[in-house]
Amino acid sequence: MSHRVPTIAGWILAGHLFVGCAAGPVPIVVHETPQESVWLMVDPHAGNGHSHPASFTPEQLAVILSGLRVQGRDLIGGFGLLAERDGVPAFSSRESAMLAPHLAAALKHASPKDIATFYVIGHDQGQSKTVTSGGIFIRNGRLYVLLANARTAPGAVQYENTYEIDTRDQPLLPIARFKFTAGFSPNDARVSNDQARSLDGYDSYLDEAKQVVVDLNRLFTQPLPLPAAGQPGR
Repeated sequence: MSHRVPTIAGWILAGHLFVGCAAGPVPIVVHETPQESVWLMVDPHAGNGHSHPASFTPEQLAVILSGLRVQGRDLIGGFGLLAERDGVPAFSSRESAMLAPHLAAALKHASPKDIATFYVIGHDQGQSKTVTSGGIFIRNGRLYVLLANARTAPGAVQYENTYEIDTRDQPLLPIARFKFTAGFSPNDARVSNDQARSLDGYDSYLDEAKQVVVDLNRLFTQPLPLPAAGQPGR
């Protein structure tokens, strides 16, 4: 995909931007470097719409990112620290601090049909390339995280892939679908996927083991503000 896509400022000025019907609406670049990107993309499963735009501080989003956990599904690959009962953090403290302000900006300008996506290139202990990617959105006071990849090697030979693929323009696509499950700490702030489906009517991600739903009012002592009206949208 060409990276000549509009920034948030350009989007606000230009209004609704679309490419051909087959490709769908173009993504909106919020932040992009060779190592990481945050985009706004249309969520085809948004239904009646997400609760966007939404206001978060970078500190609040850093708390959420820091609470995400991953645990390997197999005993061979794993993440090297699977002795921990609740798995390991999905993001390093540096990654959480880097992503949080950009995701906050994305949600501030998101339309009800948007999902804020992230894509981070890292390196494992052997200095091989890894990818952490996914997306977040808000519905009725609950934050959904779809964690497609967590320090996953682009050439992960597991089940469906036997060659390296570039998924920067598809951040919700799992490279190795069955590598891990996602969780959250503290666990009492998490909403089960079954309960979230009944409350919000959201069609679940293709792998519910990678979907985490956080009750924001349980996590934070002060309720978050309601979505602002009159913000730009698609």
